[in-house]
Amino acid sequence: MAILIPEAPKKCPNGERLVYERIGRELPDGWVALHSLGLPNHETKIWGEADIVIVSTAGIFAIEVKGGKVSCTDGVWTFGGPDFQSYSKKEDPWTQAKSAMMAVRERLQEASPEFRNTLFGYGVIMPFTPFLVSGTEFLPEVLLDKRHFRQPLGHYISRIERYWRAAGERKHGRTYQGLTPDLVRKARQILRPDLDTALSIGGWLTGVESQLLQLTNEQIRVSRRMAANPRTVVRGAAGTGKSVLALDRARQQVDLGRRVLFLCFNQLLASHVRDALADDPRSAAIDIRHAHALYREVISAANMLPQLNALDAEDPEFFPKRFPELAADALCETAQRPWDVLIVDEAQDLLTPEHLDVIDLLVAGGLRQGCWHLFFDPLQNLYGTDVQEQVELRLNDAYPAFDDLFENCRTTRQVAVQSSIVSGIDLPVAGAAEGVECELIAYSTELEAREKLERLVRRLLDDDVRSQDIVILSTRRLENSLMGGLREIAGHRLLDAASGIPQKAGSLLFSTMHGFKGLERMVVVALDMAEIGEEQWSMLHYAGLSRARCILYTLIPSTARKAYDRQARAFGARLRARPG
Repeated sequence: MAILIPEAPKKCPNGERLVYERIGRELPDGWVALHSLGLPNHETKIWGEADIVIVSTAGIFAIEVKGGKVSCTDGVWTFGGPDFQSYSKKEDPWTQAKSAMMAVRERLQEASPEFRNTLFGYGVIMPFTPFLVSGTEFLPEVLLDKRHFRQPLGHYISRIERYWRAAGERKHGRTYQGLTPDLVRKARQILRPDLDTALSIGGWLTGVESQLLQLTNEQIRVSRRMAANPRTVVRGAAGTGKSVLALDRARQQVDLGRRVLFLCFNQLLASHVRDALADDPRSAAIDIRHAHALYREVISAANMLPQLNALDAEDPEFFPKRFPELAADALCETAQRPWDVLIVDEAQDLLTPEHLDVIDLLVAGGLRQGCWHLFFDPLQNLYGTDVQEQVELRLNDAYPAFDDLFENCRTTRQVAVQSSIVSGIDLPVAGAAEGVECELIAYSTELEAREKLERLVRRLLDDDVRSQDIVILSTRRLENSLMGGLREIAGHRLLDAASGIPQKAGSLLFSTMHGFKGLERMVVVALDMAEIGEEQWSMLHYAGLSRARCILYTLIPSTARKAYDRQARAFGARLRARPG
């Protein structure tokens, strides 16, 4: 039996199906028949198609099948049948078969010189119609019509093989040959290759990315409620779409003619938001600021930099308390015009009474009467319960509307599960797109870790993943990480996000997990994870690993494998304990 590709044709006339099925039953093992083969290099059409192409040890033959009534009037051919609508062509069936054969020959000979001495031919089969007309355009020698259709198809193929071999000797003085079994397989792969493994990781990422970009119904509902409330607090775990909603809210407020301050704790996040709005004409009315840079600017305008420089930046209370206290004092000293609307993304890092004092002065009407929207992840709260209680009392006094997001619209289910296992803090799985399994890569020595990282990055780049879609995240600064001292990986320059230098195509980005909060990449490689299972590290691991949208690779020392297994068992127990 011949190999049919595909095994069962779809959406073709019954006559064509009958011929194709008989080819499969009656022609020798190892021969290949391709149904409805697309021909982009057709000599007369932008895109042509061959009904059936037979690739065999006898030669390569394009077969045109006309399964119904055939007629020709004034040079216009009409083909009709009981199972398909009649259609007309100016080309006769032999010309159609010849054009298809020439396109197949061109494709194969361009691909390999091994096909230059191959026998190419064509034929016409009319299984339901006797064709008795003679003419200079018709080749009865390569026709199989109703009169002889019940004869074995092998006889017909032998007949057209003899005809085209003799024609080649007569016209070109050459004896063309059939294919060896190896060339049959090679021709088949050139004309219709197997595509089971053709989808690269880069191509897969593009498909998953399009799913993740769709706004969920939950987000749409929250957006509508925000439009009806001047003050809102939106809570959600990593991946629930808080930043998308924050940016959408900023645009809506600009459309109403308001000046908007978009404030975030993270410098990289502020740069990312600016880039996202770069081509939006509304961006001029959105002041996107990194909180600490804004505080410093206000302090400088009040001529209070000496007081700032006198503070100890290593003091644990510097960022949550001392810095914002000085900024609030500076705002009282200057004529800073407040913004009409204040939007704070990743607000959990700014939820202390001292930061709220600054926010109160930045927005017109203050906290109690102003227009503001806070977006934060309650699972990343850095401060104790006493601070949380003070913040809640202060916010409740302004009577904001509260909303919660539960659906995962940023990461795949596999990324959410792996991040939950490693960190011990659960990401939402509901609504998450399906992806590929995340990889845990163990190593024994720092040298082995670097070698495995090099191979991983090279594999990703070779599989069509763009370097700008990858970020390497560490629990430590670059100089203290596994990558300390490295300038490149897999031939690509390594850029430290802390340098403030914009990333260029071809470079690989490195960042601390803390510095990358609020941002995301399609591929995250996590390093320096020796502290898996230690409670004081769990929030950092959660914040870092949840930055992956599609694929997460976690490099861990072999000594941390038992801790990972304990985390996995604990995650399974939490799943079993959930209702429903």
